Amino acid sequence: MSLVVTDVLKYYEPEINDDRISKHYITASRKVLGQAYGLQNKMMVVGKLMDVSVVPEREKITETAVPGRDRLVGTKLEAYFFTANGSERDYLFFSSKFSRILTEYAIFPDEYEVKVEFIYVQKKIGKIKLYTKGTVMDSYKSTEGENVG
Repeated sequence: MSLVVTDVLKYYEPEINDDRISKHYITASRKVLGQAYGLQNKMMVVGKLMDVSVVPEREKITETAVPGRDRLVGTKLEAYFFTANGSERDYLFFSSKFSRILTEYAIFPDEYEVKVEFIYVQKKIGKIKLYTKGTVMDSYKSTEGENVG
């Protein structure tokens, strides 16, 4: 079982000097991840990509000729957990490795929505499996002008 998050891919340059963490992120409801599992910043959440699609109702996207985006489905990924004071959303910054894959397939922030299945949180010793008795679905439609911080 797992946590399935659907959100628009976003871009932000965090003040983090860590080559493992990219500038691409999605968000999840605080109650279903950070609060539910007592996570701390920079914990790694592991999962796989379930779907990638053009943001619904998006008028214009960058024109690209990249065949085979459907090959990305099932790709294993890592994301780093961060929380922000006063926000109802937690931030999941993708690993630099996964971010490079998205870039190679011309998956741009604000133009594509991703659906990710998160399976466990990697701890220094062991892992925390997410929602072992069921699957939790978290979809989010952000408002214009919303950003991290």
